[in-house]
Amino acid sequence: MTGNKRNFLVCRTDALGDTILTIPVCTALKKAFPHAHIAMLVAPYTADIVDQHPDIDQVLVNDAQLPAKLKTEKIDTALAVFPDLRVSWALWRAGIQQRVGTSRRWWSFLYNVHVKHSRAKAERHEAEYNLDLVRAIGAKAELQTPKLFVQPEAGTWAETFYQQREVREGDKLVIVHPGGRGSAANWEAEQYGQLTNMLMQELSCKVLVTGSNNEQKRLHAVAKYCQKPPLLLDQPVTLKQLAALLQRAKVVVAGNTGPLHLAAALEVPVVTVFPPTGVTGPIRWGPLGKCSVVLTPPENRQSMDLKLVRPRQVLNSIKSWLRES
Repeated sequence: MTGNKRNFLVCRTDALGDTILTIPVCTALKKAFPHAHIAMLVAPYTADIVDQHPDIDQVLVNDAQLPAKLKTEKIDTALAVFPDLRVSWALWRAGIQQRVGTSRRWWSFLYNVHVKHSRAKAERHEAEYNLDLVRAIGAKAELQTPKLFVQPEAGTWAETFYQQREVREGDKLVIVHPGGRGSAANWEAEQYGQLTNMLMQELSCKVLVTGSNNEQKRLHAVAKYCQKPPLLLDQPVTLKQLAALLQRAKVVVAGNTGPLHLAAALEVPVVTVFPPTGVTGPIRWGPLGKCSVVLTPPENRQSMDLKLVRPRQVLNSIKSWLRES
């Protein structure tokens, strides 16, 4: 198959973390078909993060114009990594010759190459499940950790941001991201606040607490547990800018949410708290790469109660990364 000219569309139109964990699909296709054109269809707010990735030649946005756009693109194979009905219908209407998707949805008839697996069993990582769609077209697909890169203009913006807040290059900067979309178990603001206070009081770290505009109440709730105020990300940022902020950190602490996977893809050390098993457990959703520590409650107790992982345990894991930096 190597050398064949192909035009692929990789469709992942849901959340940030899901999109990052789909980048290995593009990497596997580029390796199997070095001369192919690889386009990725994503949600509007995640387009920033995959733009200019070396394994992605084109980024398309899932919007109202999608059906018309697909008819003008010369796509021969589409991989519906996220089985969205509207997108799948558009792929079928566009007459794309090879449409790859899972076989478990009622609209799976819109695909003509089917993948049979059950992600709900959480037996493998999400990125491995994604690669099954590449394997379904007969290509070899080995998991390579997704890697992202900070754009120069975003790096310049982040430098100004930190200068204005008196964060210098050699400072022990830890970023704490306490929010999430609510689809996975997470620490309460109290645990994040206690950890943030320990980082500042015991390790003399500078701590930036990050979150979206909708998460500002949670950021302030975290700050209430601190003896002195941490830095708060109290302004809207693009994903490129958030990536630049994360890249400067010595360690990033986050739950099972997009910024966790963003930091891991930037090769920033991450520490996270997960339930030990289940559909939102680390087997399926843990951060990829060597620079990560995943802490879980004991399985023989209330395994979904993440408060059983104490802030002191997370602090001890952070200490090891700070010693190595």
